[in-house]
Amino acid sequence: MTKEKSDNLEKRVIVRQEWTETERGWGMRPDGYSLHKTVEECKQYINDYWEGMPHKIPDEYSFPSGKPYTVDVDKEIYQSVIKSSNGIRRFR
Repeated sequence: MTKEKSDNLEKRVIVRQEWTETERGWGMRPDGYSLHKTVEECKQYINDYWEGMPHKIPDEYSFPSGKPYTVDVDKEIYQSVIKSSNGIRRFR
């Protein structure tokens, strides 16, 4: 088996967290997801997000929805997550 083929078969498991956006007067809608190396890094990413929010509730913001779960990703996305400090955000 060639190196390229073995790379395509390699499992690249990461943690995915869904996000929801809420906007005053408009309601809620899906707002992409974040990807993390571990559940602990996912928790830290969420904590950092909330710490960066203003004390007053903004008219528009996102929040994590549901529990994080594991997914297989391609090599490019996996490398982006691994190189990040505690995760990356993706929007659909």
